[in-house]
Amino acid sequence: MKIHCQNRAGFTLIEVVAVLALTGISLVFTAMLLETSTKIFISSKDAAEDSQKIQVAMNRLVKELTFASAGTVVVTDGRTVQWTSSHPERVGAAEIATWDGSSGSNLTLQGAALLDNISLFTISSTADTITITLRSTQSEGVTHTTIVHPRYDQ
Repeated sequence: MKIHCQNRAGFTLIEVVAVLALTGISLVFTAMLLETSTKIFISSKDAAEDSQKIQVAMNRLVKELTFASAGTVVVTDGRTVQWTSSHPERVGAAEIATWDGSSGSNLTLQGAALLDNISLFTISSTADTITITLRSTQSEGVTHTTIVHPRYDQ
């Protein structure tokens, strides 16, 4: 008497094709997720670097304007500021910070580039304060504003 074994080991062609299709679909979704995550990481890293550059420029402007002599701060067209320094190392020196108003151009201090790719630079002054606003072309929508209180000579 012959006995046939019905338990065959192995997979059918349909099972193999189904597994390959599901694996392919999951790999495509994983690749899309990885690509999106990488783009978000790079974008956020660039925005952080840009914000740090703006903060360094703001700190420099605050330092310089803190030593402005009383009555010498002159704001022209909201994009240029001139003052006479009372800094111990530069007493009486004429200082100037300017931006030409075109998006992507440099903000200059004493003719040297302080910050590049500026999309907005406004400055205004009152008797006691100077308000500075900066925005970069790389981080549109993020505006940095600071108020300076100069140490006017008594």
